[in-house]
Amino acid sequence: MAETKKKAKTSSTFQKADLTNGPPTAWTAELNNGLRMPVLGYGTYKLKEDQVGGCVRKAVDVGYKLIDTAHVYGGGKTEPAVGKALSKDKSTFVITKQWRGFHGYAETKKCLDQSLKRLGRSKVDLLLMHWPGPGYSAMGRSKERIAKEGIQCYYKKGHEDIAALRLESWRAMEDAYLAGKCKAIGVSNFSESHLRKLLDWDQLRVRPSVHQTELHPYLQQKGVVALCEKEGILLQAYASLGGQDTKDGHWKALKQPALLDHPAVLKAAKAHSSTSACVLLRWALQKGWAVIPKSSSKSRIASNIAVDFSLSSDEMAALDALDLGGMKGRLCWRRDELRDLEFE
Repeated sequence: MAETKKKAKTSSTFQKADLTNGPPTAWTAELNNGLRMPVLGYGTYKLKEDQVGGCVRKAVDVGYKLIDTAHVYGGGKTEPAVGKALSKDKSTFVITKQWRGFHGYAETKKCLDQSLKRLGRSKVDLLLMHWPGPGYSAMGRSKERIAKEGIQCYYKKGHEDIAALRLESWRAMEDAYLAGKCKAIGVSNFSESHLRKLLDWDQLRVRPSVHQTELHPYLQQKGVVALCEKEGILLQAYASLGGQDTKDGHWKALKQPALLDHPAVLKAAKAHSSTSACVLLRWALQKGWAVIPKSSSKSRIASNIAVDFSLSSDEMAALDALDLGGMKGRLCWRRDELRDLEFE
């Protein structure tokens, strides 16, 4: 593994966005390394290959200044389409993510190089570690088979210590940051334990600037949120509107209506002559989080930025009260082998 002793300037504080300063698409937070990041961006998860270009261009045209993507999206076809759509626009803030099949120092570097080539860029604004563990060979296995074969079946390449492998990946991301291939680095889908292990690492040179994770009224992850706020890590919420993977059966299992149809959300939307989507996005923004709503509808891409209103303390409290506790409200990554895995 390559070694470098250079330390980057990062702090344990960040500055939340001023939600009164200009239009919503101009709102930015200052990350713990001084980089300013738009807090209202456009997500590209689950867009079809032939939708990406048009949707990204529409998002930029209506004012979005941040596009979120990932190495794995669209089976590797989303990044090239994003790159093509932004080929003449180098000012838009671009986020991509290292996929879990590329954990380890050399593999993480390889993954970023592939992403940069696909995007047609020499650097990205933010690079995230998409998932805290390596690729799984357990996706199609029953729980009984997993229990019989042991945890080793979760390792793509037989690595015996997931935490050590994760730190190798982070080291590669630090080096990419120090080499100027990304302006900031962060994590995604980390638990409190994962975050603490990284932050307490005695060889840590660059602190994570952002944690992108599932956050919405049903899943508020209070422990993770408190830790990130204490450590100066900006939270970026995905699945703010209910999640692209969520089916009717998931809502029934939770014994809850779809987020967009919850009476508390509908009541606030009516009070502000707004939409359920905008209420959910505004709730997250008032929490101090960034959001990355995705839609393939060009009209909703435009309407989702109309969040320049304020929810009252009572309206915020009503949405806060919807938390199902712990991880019970999780809507994404719901396959049993992933959801139930408590690796360190």
